[in-house]
Amino acid sequence: MSRLPKRIRNHLKKEATEWDNTVTGESPGDVEKLLEKAESFKTPRPARRPVSIRMDPFDISMVKRLARKKGIPPSQLMAAWLHERIEQEKDAIS
Repeated sequence: MSRLPKRIRNHLKKEATEWDNTVTGESPGDVEKLLEKAESFKTPRPARRPVSIRMDPFDISMVKRLARKKGIPPSQLMAAWLHERIEQEKDAIS
């Protein structure tokens, strides 16, 4: 395992100390002002692609009813369920 050169370690320690001193000296009002000026951070993600499946009419009506109760579109509810299940399966494989 390689170690960082002493020059870089010292620089990082100095930067961390300066950061700690700056953060402890800020008031909540200062933080709010900084947040108002900040740009929102957006992460690019691949475009979603439509998929079509055949489903039993009863299942479709149940999904619609459940989605209506949650206040989201049925397709969004099904996508969330599918994503959760995929994550479970990935964990089971690992």
